[in-house]
Amino acid sequence: MNYQLATLFGLGRLPGGGTWASLFVLIVTILSKDPSNTLLFFISITLLFAPAIYKKSLPLFSSKDPKEFVLDEVIGMALALIAVHTFSSIFGGFIFNLPDYINNQELLFFTTFIVFRIFDISKIGPIGWIDDPNTAPVWWSNIDSSAKDSAYMNVIGDDIMAALLTGIVVISILSTCLWVI
Repeated sequence: MNYQLATLFGLGRLPGGGTWASLFVLIVTILSKDPSNTLLFFISITLLFAPAIYKKSLPLFSSKDPKEFVLDEVIGMALALIAVHTFSSIFGGFIFNLPDYINNQELLFFTTFIVFRIFDISKIGPIGWIDDPNTAPVWWSNIDSSAKDSAYMNVIGDDIMAALLTGIVVISILSTCLWVI
């Protein structure tokens, strides 16, 4: 059962498993009546159970950062979406001229998905430094000396950093739209 949860019932075994897991979170969030509660559910469940699932399923994988383990993408995508959703709910007023088959919230969520995947796949800057602390500059290593000690923190930490940067980028774009409108 731990393997099934770690791979999100097989999504992690597909080529590009992290993208499929992120897309799963996106689709469930878009289809839900209350995105905030859905995203908080994803965040709390993965934060509570992912460490134990990771530890118990690790012997089934060939590395300490297995590509099949996709709960890190679930938490990262959910964090990015909750940041954008919260910002757009508080400040609102984002009205884009869209076709009838897509609404503003769906566009924001889809944009968040794209930006998150770009950051998570590219591993630029601090995302890559968390993923592999050996590639980090000396000043970063001095800040985060514990990163080399915990494989799980590296696995999940890069997705949390990707979510943080995604939130900053998408919210910056939305803020620019507020100033222009």
